[in-house]
Amino acid sequence: MSVLDYWKVFDLPRLQSDLDATASEIAKRQDESEISRRRLIEQSRDFKKTVPEESRKQVAPLLKSFQTEVDSLSRRSKAAETAFLNIYRKLADAPDPTAALEQVASHQRRIDSLQAFEIENKKLKETLAEYDSEFAQVKNQEVTIGSLKEKIREMEDKREEDLAILVKEKVKELQLEHSTAERALQETQVTVATKLGEAEQKIVTLQTALDAAQSEGLDLKARYDEDLAAKTSEQIGRAV
Repeated sequence: MSVLDYWKVFDLPRLQSDLDATASEIAKRQDESEISRRRLIEQSRDFKKTVPEESRKQVAPLLKSFQTEVDSLSRRSKAAETAFLNIYRKLADAPDPTAALEQVASHQRRIDSLQAFEIENKKLKETLAEYDSEFAQVKNQEVTIGSLKEKIREMEDKREEDLAILVKEKVKELQLEHSTAERALQETQVTVATKLGEAEQKIVTLQTALDAAQSEGLDLKARYDEDLAAKTSEQIGRAV
């Protein structure tokens, strides 16, 4: 049983109420006892006055024993009452610790909860540290990947530059070849044109010669025909 449960079962307010009632009853009995004691004293005085000396001597031991016992009971009763009153005075205005204990229990629950939170927080911090470590590794990998990407980009740039230079050189080479071919073509065209001109000139010359030869042939044929006709006519004339 916890302290709080003990004090709840103890029920101090109810005990204080009971003690109040008992204290009131003791005070009432003390008053009654005081009255009874005074009455007894008066009765003892009357007894001494009215009872003969011989009778008083006979009952004196009994009265003394009775008085002794009464005094003993009175002392025990007074001691018990004094002890009770001492306890009563201490408990009468004593605050009920239940509320304070409930607050303590509530605080303890909060402390336990905070401790649980601290444990959970510690676990979360440890998990976060692991995540940070993993993140750092990933970050390092990202840096490595970034460095590799940068190197690849530089290589690509260099390759593009080299390719551009190669293309430029190839273009120059092709341009040079084209220029050379174009000059050769022009030279060939000039040569062909020259030869063609010469050929055309030869053709004209040959045509002129041919025309002259044909004209001369026609003349020769005409003379031949004339000669042949003349000879034929002469032979015919001779025959006749």
